[in-house]
Amino acid sequence: MKSKAMQQPGHPAAGNTRLKRSLGLGVLTLYGVGIIIGAGIYVLTGQVASAAGMGAPLSFLLAGLLAAPTGLSFAELSARHPEASGQAAYAYSAFRNGFLSRVIGFAVVAVGILAAASIARGCAGYLAGLAPVISIPVGSALIVMLFTAVACLAVANSVAAAAVMTVIEIGGLIYVVSSGLYQTLDYIPPAFSFEPTAIASGAFIAMFAFLGFETLANMAEETIDPGKTLPRAILLALAIATSLYVIVAYVAVKVVPIEVLSSSATPLLDVVIQSPIGNAVIFGLVALIATANGVLIEIMMASRMLYGMADRGWLPRRLAHVWPRTQAPVRTTLITGIILLALVVPYDVGELAAAASNVLLSVFIVTNLALMRLHRREPRPDLAIIRAPRWIPPLGAIGAAGLLAAQLF
Repeated sequence: MKSKAMQQPGHPAAGNTRLKRSLGLGVLTLYGVGIIIGAGIYVLTGQVASAAGMGAPLSFLLAGLLAAPTGLSFAELSARHPEASGQAAYAYSAFRNGFLSRVIGFAVVAVGILAAASIARGCAGYLAGLAPVISIPVGSALIVMLFTAVACLAVANSVAAAAVMTVIEIGGLIYVVSSGLYQTLDYIPPAFSFEPTAIASGAFIAMFAFLGFETLANMAEETIDPGKTLPRAILLALAIATSLYVIVAYVAVKVVPIEVLSSSATPLLDVVIQSPIGNAVIFGLVALIATANGVLIEIMMASRMLYGMADRGWLPRRLAHVWPRTQAPVRTTLITGIILLALVVPYDVGELAAAASNVLLSVFIVTNLALMRLHRREPRPDLAIIRAPRWIPPLGAIGAAGLLAAQLF
């Protein structure tokens, strides 16, 4: 029998304690919705309105349509390779290049950590508003330590916690819509005029509010019947998030003047406080929970990617350890939390978010290219649940490259 040291890199190790399969479609879909809507809609509505004006709802709809091809690519790839190493495994399967796979794996981990740090800073801002004695750096550190501990629990518990917070997030958006329906300002919004250029500009901004659906692929080894469940969860999460974004954006531009939305750091709070049923403290708590949920989910994603890479031999095998008591990858979770703590205190939200977006779009390009290659080499007609049409991966790669170019240049 081969020892662990003799196992070939690029292939999962045999004989280790494995992650526990306990996630069904419902909780996994809520998990996906939570990471997508976590921070984006609470802060990006004003920026999208600044670019698109009254066409902001159409910008969110267009962004959802642009995200769909990459979502379909991830759905098929998650059915082909239901592994915790996710995007790194996809790249290895397509290109058989261990170096490229390591680069992709580390890029995904970097995205998770940068995104978690960015969201933690935003979460600490809401916390400071509710409890001014807690500074943003201190609050950020406390949030990271708390959710690193939660992520060390059994996955059913930590994902259940994320699902509960997602329900609260969605409730907060319903509260925003309800408050908008009962707004009291004597404000008549300008008439809508279709301006394709403005709507497209808004869509480029709104696209970043959809990033996160790809993290579902890293929960593959903890999902019941992943070949069926993961693709459905990815597509359902994207559809639900797009619907929520469009409805909330429609209410926001109908209730609050565009110039106010454009300059606001808390655009949805502006909708709430103008209503007789609005309460700034209650909504502040909801926004705090919404952003905290994003921290938890990103920590879980990054730790699973590190675990999956170690399990394939791309990192030291001892990192592929699963704590028997919780059947969670505690070692990689703690490593993720330590790196996150080092980033979350000195850097601001804008710097962290920009870095995360640039790296993630690059990963999207490689992932779509991987599926293009697999379509030619391994057609897999047996994938009855989800098989992306051959034109979907090129469309996803072009969309991601276009957004990356627009942001960089």
